[in-house]
Amino acid sequence: MPFGDGYVTFRIAGKIFCCLPLARGRIVQLKWNPDEFDDVVETYSYVCQAWHWHKRHMIQFDFDESPIPDSVVQMLIDRSYQYVKGRLTKRQKAELGL
Repeated sequence: MPFGDGYVTFRIAGKIFCCLPLARGRIVQLKWNPDEFDDVVETYSYVCQAWHWHKRHMIQFDFDESPIPDSVVQMLIDRSYQYVKGRLTKRQKAELGL
């Protein structure tokens, strides 16, 4: 694992869209469109800039700090996945059958 044993990463075509830093608790870190960063942070009080990542490109939320509705968690993860998938090259998408 590139981040060590305490991290789980989820990728599409080698690009990270989700990171779980297990050593830090029940935190989810997601790749995010920097143009939408302010909106998501303002809309959801439990979402902030991800620790130790490039500002405005990664968000995070912590299940131990706030109750977060399942529907919001699913939406945030899906938007992260869709954002990263949308940035893949045509060749990468073709190789994945997308």
